[in-house]
Amino acid sequence: MKPSDQHHRARVDTPQPATSQVVELTPNEDAALVNRRRFLEAAGFAVGAAVVTGCSRVPVDHAQPYVEQPDGARPGRMRYFATTCAGCSAGCGLSVGVRDGRPLKMEGLADHPLSRGGLCAVGQAIPLELYDSHRLTGPQIDGQDATWEKVDAQIVAKLKEVNETGRAVRLVTPTVTSPTLQRMIDRLLGEYKDAKHVVFDPNSCSAILDAHEQTHGVRVLPRYQFEQADVVVSLGADFLGAWISPVEMTASWSRRRVPDKTMLYHVQIESRVSVTGSNADRRLRLCDEDQALLLSHLATRIGKLTGKLIPAVDLAVAPIDEAQLDELVQRLVNAKSRSLVLCDSNDATTQLLVNQINHLLGNYDHTIDLSRHSRQRQGSDADVYALVEELKAGKVAVLLVAGVDLTHSLPQRDTLIAAIAKVPLVVSLATHKNDFAALAGYVCPDSHALETWSDVEAVNGLVGICQPTLRPLGNTRSVLESLAAWSGKPQDSLALVKETWTEGIFKRQKTEANFQKFWDQTLITGFAEVDPLLIEPKEFDASAVKPANKTASGDGYSVALYSKVGVPDPRHAQNPWLQELPDPVTKVTWDNYVSVSPDTAEAEDLSPGDVVQLTVDEVTLELPVHVQPGQHDQVLAVALHYGCPGTDRFAGVGPQWFEGRTTVGENGRVGVNAAELLTLDEHGLRYVRGGATLKSTGKYHVLATTQQHHRIEVPKEVAPHGGLRRDVFQDTTLAEFSKDPHAGKPEVHDFGDKQLWNEDHPKDGHAWGMVIDTNRCTGCSACLIACQSENNVPVVGRDEVRRQREMHWIRIDRYYDGDGDDMTVGHQPMMCHHCDNAPCETVCPMLATVHSEEGLNQMAYNRCVGTRYCANNCPYKVRRFNWFDYPHDDTLKNLALNPDVTVRMRGVMEKCSMCIQRIQDGKIEARRLEQELTDGTIQTACQQTCPANAIMFGDLNDPESAVHAAMNDPRRYSVLEELGIRPTVGYLRQVRNTPPKENERG
Repeated sequence: MKPSDQHHRARVDTPQPATSQVVELTPNEDAALVNRRRFLEAAGFAVGAAVVTGCSRVPVDHAQPYVEQPDGARPGRMRYFATTCAGCSAGCGLSVGVRDGRPLKMEGLADHPLSRGGLCAVGQAIPLELYDSHRLTGPQIDGQDATWEKVDAQIVAKLKEVNETGRAVRLVTPTVTSPTLQRMIDRLLGEYKDAKHVVFDPNSCSAILDAHEQTHGVRVLPRYQFEQADVVVSLGADFLGAWISPVEMTASWSRRRVPDKTMLYHVQIESRVSVTGSNADRRLRLCDEDQALLLSHLATRIGKLTGKLIPAVDLAVAPIDEAQLDELVQRLVNAKSRSLVLCDSNDATTQLLVNQINHLLGNYDHTIDLSRHSRQRQGSDADVYALVEELKAGKVAVLLVAGVDLTHSLPQRDTLIAAIAKVPLVVSLATHKNDFAALAGYVCPDSHALETWSDVEAVNGLVGICQPTLRPLGNTRSVLESLAAWSGKPQDSLALVKETWTEGIFKRQKTEANFQKFWDQTLITGFAEVDPLLIEPKEFDASAVKPANKTASGDGYSVALYSKVGVPDPRHAQNPWLQELPDPVTKVTWDNYVSVSPDTAEAEDLSPGDVVQLTVDEVTLELPVHVQPGQHDQVLAVALHYGCPGTDRFAGVGPQWFEGRTTVGENGRVGVNAAELLTLDEHGLRYVRGGATLKSTGKYHVLATTQQHHRIEVPKEVAPHGGLRRDVFQDTTLAEFSKDPHAGKPEVHDFGDKQLWNEDHPKDGHAWGMVIDTNRCTGCSACLIACQSENNVPVVGRDEVRRQREMHWIRIDRYYDGDGDDMTVGHQPMMCHHCDNAPCETVCPMLATVHSEEGLNQMAYNRCVGTRYCANNCPYKVRRFNWFDYPHDDTLKNLALNPDVTVRMRGVMEKCSMCIQRIQDGKIEARRLEQELTDGTIQTACQQTCPANAIMFGDLNDPESAVHAAMNDPRRYSVLEELGIRPTVGYLRQVRNTPPKENERG
């Protein structure tokens, strides 16, 4: 349980204005140019303003109180509203912290059945998108500002004209999980003779739905039950990273990573190193083009062992080692009905083989649920292809696009733009001026999800509510209201949602007879569980399955296109928090690149940062090279969703907080749009292409990486005979752990009771500490963005990251061990360890870093003069020196600052504070209520958001606390504990479900 959401408030009326304060500006002072100091003063950032202004005289500002104070409002206190995250179609539960009318901090909704209190990096980064001054602020006609009345009148008139001629009307959206939005779409399109709703997901899973339509008679996406599985085999599906619903799947997967006899066995078979592959017990390399052949081998052998023979086929040699294949088949058969086979291929033929294997293993209705199926990806590639062909033929008279950048996310952009130019009425309902919006005659900006009402049914039978937390910051309007207006029945979003729930959702539950009570309760909890809509899958039809009997052939390399954790969709490309998020595997920020294996780099004479021409057929892209250990030698991996319009604003020069200058990119944008490498035909949208070539351009582009040390082994020049490993990251195997719970512990020097200090620091009250379970931690980096949002950590830009001047208070170190198929990966969150014998404290000449009576290492920014002695003396290298006054000239983005945390200035050291503001708030609240401070009441930002529940924080002096128990766990170890500095942050040793011989310590 994550109890931080216990104070939810329901938004049952019109939201209050964003602030109750009136800011009086001096003459000639433009409100748009209010600088950071003036904003802090005006917005009541008492702590921050005191630090910024120093001894200068503070101008007098007049604040006017509420005329009528809203129910439950307490000035300066956070209120929480239960809603649903709209960062993607996963539908995770969201608890929005609102302070004085400003949404500030996103938290996971503790009791939500899908996300279970966790949240991903994108969900944590929502505040920066809400306060983005580059959002569209009002409707436009042909690029000029207009009124909603004028826009609606012209669009309705043109729609009426089209209806009289009977020409085609097409509405394009990504997956729609909102029952109300789907009702509005159906209402609008139902009035036209030739109208169609086209669902286009830039990260398509269309083949999975198409395959189930052929084998089970229903076009649905199954819900995968990882908790019910003993063996999981994933072919390329990055379900812990960016595939379908990573928070939900991480929460389910991590519950089976407890090292005991029932621990989940996870095999990842992939071409590149994904987040999921880096957490697998066994990882095998396979070219994506060989997935169908491998699945055919699996199906044939499983059929023989289960007695369900399938039609014999002459198969080519298996694309992986025969012994590995036999061992994998045996594990799957032994875990019959408790196994799970997944694949990320968007080829229906391949997915049909996946269905056949899961059917042979009896996984349907056990680890695969079709009745309470997922609605998180519903896109149809066949419909998208038909739309493109209609546009080319000039058959479309009206094209409305909402929630997706159509032209940026599809191949053959120039051809598509020329086809769209033929359409008489083109309407964009985007939030930003994206690539498609620049082509639209009418731009009708959608409101942010935190500014409007909506609803979500991401899983059949689980309906979430989306409630506003402030009024729209601009003259925007939700898509719901726009569609309602154009259908001739204008209503506000609240009325539309209530109408849907009255007529539909309310009737699907039997627990409450009164609608108002049901509605109010849903607003408090954020979701309602109702009867699922019945579907009737047919018996498995094997006639559609066609085994593959040959390996992929052809010259050149194979290109694998994928989505990153930080930028999973073009909608988030203009979020600098996400752009500066280090990729969990490559540790690169701000760019996309072409990843190659070390052997490929050597064969092509390439080094990291070399710019190459990647050519496939007629398409050529210039990209820098990243050398990736563990990648397949014939595969080139490139991330999608880069090179987006609007990211050129990050290409500044100098110490600006948005700096992201790049020498590779289109029109100064961040990264290169790789969508041109996609293929779209009647068979679907393909993310894999063969026949690629590489050619060096002689250019060089320095990639901004946050980690230079990569391997856990000691270099050969230090240990010529090999076998030695660093003890920073410790792991063992399940077989060894079962024999000895201390397995994997290296030999260390025993210093006895000797310390650097003469005596212990007394901790008679609280003693705060943290333990991180590396067996659960996936490296997803949600904790990093949660810390950034909570603690006002600035963005520094690409060039400063390249100089190793990133400011993140928490980093996720990633370590490689072994090579090729035998390579394993470990993820280790690293922050200030708040050492009892802290080396930083002994060298600070200003006593700026001191030890608290509760065991925390604290910074007094006013004392710090920036000698950086503490950073030099820190063995963990987790202190950050603030090199520049990263300016927040964007007044709107200043609204995302947390007033409980000091905004640091140039010349001071900063680091993790264990969210001291949360600790103090928890203590004050317990004192106010005259209650004992119980374990779990206080949660750090990183702990609260972790989808895997990998972080434990609490009072080490409380024998009943989870962190106290973890500190006494046999798996617990401290990094560099031999130094005698006594850190209060510990780790639980990683346990891999592999035979001992695969992971022996030298």
